[in-house]
Amino acid sequence: MRAVVIVCGLLLVGAATAMVGAYILAGQANSQLNAPSRARSYAGLAATALADADPAQGDELIANTACGACHEASNERIAPSFQGIASRAASRLTALSAEAYLYQSITEPRAFVAPGYAQSMPLNYGQRLTQAEIGHIIAHLLTLTGSDDS
Repeated sequence: MRAVVIVCGLLLVGAATAMVGAYILAGQANSQLNAPSRARSYAGLAATALADADPAQGDELIANTACGACHEASNERIAPSFQGIASRAASRLTALSAEAYLYQSITEPRAFVAPGYAQSMPLNYGQRLTQAEIGHIIAHLLTLTGSDDS
């Protein structure tokens, strides 16, 4: 009797493990299937935000929201430096343009975390900032193409 209980327990654990594995794989497949439509969505949102964007206002917003506290070159242990961000953003994720990548990074920072960094970006900028403000910030970041940018 004891052996039957042990075998049944092992079968249940095996079935539960298989179900969890299938659930994880299905989620990964769904996220991969939705990647092109998500990229188009970010591209459209970024284009709308950038329609009347002003890089100077973006620079001011970055200063006012203290983004540099984590994104300055001297604090690169916390978050990637803004120096050269436009160049890196253009090649960070192949499915996203620089504009779309920056939009995603500001509004959904958990969607992709740069390799070597922990997720430390505030999660509420998508709600705290208006679309115009996000556009201003992206417009400014797109001017930062080299390592000697200010």
